[in-house]
Amino acid sequence: MLKKKTLKWLIPLSIFCGTLYTSCSPHTSVDLPDPELETIAVKDVTDDAQLRVSIENPDGATGQEGSNKLVDGDTTTKYLAKEFKSLNIDFQFDTAKLIASYEFTTGNDFDGRDPMDWKFYGSDDGQNWTELDSHMGMQFRKRRTTYKFYFKNEQQFTYYRWSISKLYNDNMFQASEFRLIQMPPSSQKDAPREKIDSLSKNGVSLVFINHSDKSELAYQERLMNTYFSVYPKLIADFNPDAKKKLYFIIDPTYEGAAYAFGDVVVFSYDYMEGNPTDGDVVVHETMHHIQQGYQGNVPGWLVEGIADNVRYHYGIDDPDPWTLQDYKPEHNFDGSYGITARFLLWIETHKNENFVKELDRALRNGINYNDFFRQSLGKSIEDTWSEYAQNPAL
Repeated sequence: MLKKKTLKWLIPLSIFCGTLYTSCSPHTSVDLPDPELETIAVKDVTDDAQLRVSIENPDGATGQEGSNKLVDGDTTTKYLAKEFKSLNIDFQFDTAKLIASYEFTTGNDFDGRDPMDWKFYGSDDGQNWTELDSHMGMQFRKRRTTYKFYFKNEQQFTYYRWSISKLYNDNMFQASEFRLIQMPPSSQKDAPREKIDSLSKNGVSLVFINHSDKSELAYQERLMNTYFSVYPKLIADFNPDAKKKLYFIIDPTYEGAAYAFGDVVVFSYDYMEGNPTDGDVVVHETMHHIQQGYQGNVPGWLVEGIADNVRYHYGIDDPDPWTLQDYKPEHNFDGSYGITARFLLWIETHKNENFVKELDRALRNGINYNDFFRQSLGKSIEDTWSEYAQNPAL
């Protein structure tokens, strides 16, 4: 990938003709980096380039959210590209530049518009491209925040391309700023890269991305096994139209346990390191992908309660470090997670064993959850809870 200028230097014979060498020629040629590259200053050269984008904002390059805002030096403005499928952002210089770093500043609002997967290229002619850097499964937690990326590069190019293939979860791309940094080889560095594994099995696919410093995770096999064992069953039993390919991302910057978003499940590195036997967290989070498509006003406590109920039924951890929450007088049906899940399990046990599956189908069809309680059980959710509270035994 990297090209070096070959310099024919005459090196004293004594350097090479020691005891480790059995033969020497009078003159020896070696490949050395071009010393002229070390004269290059570390400098932001973005303003020296001509910018082109494959998707322009409807208001044009100079519009309020046009592509010019990407390189205006102002992180309070942004470039917004609609109808995203993929996006190339190209920079053309009059003379070749040695780029070994770039900076990206997030937009001001919805993080689903952030880039998630991309590659960065260099080219001599704008036609044939050399890959210099790539990233997958990126998440950016803060708005209007600049993130810096580094790589090693000893070839000067006239063209550079930021090629974005996937967004976090939207059909519009946004970025407040993008800058190109030139630097000599001695100032360059290789930044840590994510570790990526991909596998397809049982009709579904998984991209496992590890952003931590650890090269091997003790729980990776457990998480992947739960996905391939359980997720196809959830698709078959609840939603045949659910996504068949998901991303699992181990993220050291996330402070919770795990969450589902778009076609991603993010796991906290700290949580998984502290709970390496919790494989059934996959069941709960992937059930949220199954639940995509609910219509109308479905409260979050019910979404989480259904997911925990499904974890109870479909989980494969043995022993399971997680349990439902036993009934307490201070609880209510909208307590969410294990409280709501146990209430739903009580209904399945005493009234209708298919209640949760039928409830999931009703929510997908836009039926109000309280209307469904009345239709299915003949009473409101409040009255059903009162009955549960009087005799909560399963």
